[in-house]
Amino acid sequence: MVSQTAIEYGVSRLRLLAFDGSGKKLRVTGVHEASLEVAAAPGDETVAEDARAELVAEAVAEAGFRSDPSAMAFDASLAVFREFDLPFTNDEQIRKVVRFEAESHIPMDLDDVVMQHVVLRKTRDKSHVLVAAVKKDDLLDQLDILSESGVDPMHVEIDVLALFTALVGSGVADKHESFVVVNAQERTTSLLFVQEGGLYAVRSIRIGTRSVGHGLDEDAPAASEQEAELERARTHDYLARLTREVRRTLTTLPGRQAPEVVWATGTGARLTGFHEALHEAFGAPVETLDWLEHVDHTLDEDEAERLGPDLGVALGMAYKLNGLDIFDTEFRREEAAYTGKFDQVVAPLIVVSMLVLLGAAFLFIDALLGVKRLNNEYDKMFDVAARQLHSMRSDEDQADVMADIRRAEFGPRQIERSLTLAKQEWDEVAQKLGRGTEIPELSSALLVWVELFDTLKAHEKAIGRLALERMDINMDLKQPLLTLTGEVETSTRYQVLEDLLLERPMFTEITSASLKQMPAGTVCFTDMKITLDAQLAKRALE
Repeated sequence: MVSQTAIEYGVSRLRLLAFDGSGKKLRVTGVHEASLEVAAAPGDETVAEDARAELVAEAVAEAGFRSDPSAMAFDASLAVFREFDLPFTNDEQIRKVVRFEAESHIPMDLDDVVMQHVVLRKTRDKSHVLVAAVKKDDLLDQLDILSESGVDPMHVEIDVLALFTALVGSGVADKHESFVVVNAQERTTSLLFVQEGGLYAVRSIRIGTRSVGHGLDEDAPAASEQEAELERARTHDYLARLTREVRRTLTTLPGRQAPEVVWATGTGARLTGFHEALHEAFGAPVETLDWLEHVDHTLDEDEAERLGPDLGVALGMAYKLNGLDIFDTEFRREEAAYTGKFDQVVAPLIVVSMLVLLGAAFLFIDALLGVKRLNNEYDKMFDVAARQLHSMRSDEDQADVMADIRRAEFGPRQIERSLTLAKQEWDEVAQKLGRGTEIPELSSALLVWVELFDTLKAHEKAIGRLALERMDINMDLKQPLLTLTGEVETSTRYQVLEDLLLERPMFTEITSASLKQMPAGTVCFTDMKITLDAQLAKRALE
């Protein structure tokens, strides 16, 4: 079986978990932990980050686990959580407005964060939503450090959501109608309230076990009586603060069910007095959740006993990497988006692909607006593309390359031919690199452009005058999406446009745009969302 790696990147600890299997049938084959505690002068964050990078690199090398594929969870202390209600239950409506609504709840510029949302529960006419936001810089710093160690996670998730994924994947979520998981880590203590198999509420309390770490280290030398007394005082302070915060949290959840059990996980699960404090706060029996009792593993008995309560977050990322995506959340977005190992693709090939897409953009505008002044730009674009192809193909001169392109029908078909020639170079480079017969391909929106172009050209009279102000094609979604904003002559013409697009097999579903009557009598439409047939949109060019 192919081995994969789940990563729990904490504030002060890195945990790597190697596993194999498929679906929910996972087998843990190895665990490696490393401290990320560094000594640096206050305010000298650059020195601290460099030191952490060295520690991560050492841990990755020492573990010897497979670095690709991998998935990472980050500490909840890096995120801001907010909950609020929305006055509807339709998932598409929630997706459209949740970011706008979050602006009034999250004390950060939303352009500087990656934000994800989870619908916790719904009633007849409203939805209760949890939003989590993390600064892009914080996320990119962690990804950069991992990248220096040769690790590029496909997925990134916040630890509390990964923990719930582990509950579902391991079957723990089905054992009780109502329960609470308390995950006590170094910087945060997270509470997950689960009812009827679903996540009811999440709280991340910014107090952790870091100050009482000596008492959690079984290998630490025996403490003096004075040190032991200080440790007991620190433990008492942590548990007293935690109990107060738990009780305060319970007052904010009036509709919750009483828990049948409280599961204790994380480093705090081994802390003296921890179970008693939780029992006092929740009024329910408290048990340590040993994750390795619910999954297959090859760890030895001592290692399994030591690590069992600590592996929930890493297991959650293992399940997500294996396809169990409970919430459909992903923090690898925007600047932090996963791009794969495209360092294998030489620079000239990337330039050719970009030129082809730019050529498509110019041609599409020309076809829609009926403006011939762009023909010169179009020709120049293909001249550059031909020269670039020529620089990579010693067996053909520039004239032959251009002639090959020009033999195709004018318009999108010539663009298809250019892309085909570029793909031939792509495959040749892959063979020379010795990594199989092909390089992982960039998602291309070209076929969607062509299909839309053909539709509009075939029905010019029925659609009438059309001006597109914005077009976005997202090929990275499970269901690729085309979004259009523009202007048509009348609302009737807009409906004709929708009907004609739906006649095309590639365009499977349309979420109607918002319409606005303009002073000139035309109609402006905003965000017409067209769901694409993934196979047709991504099929290989012949």
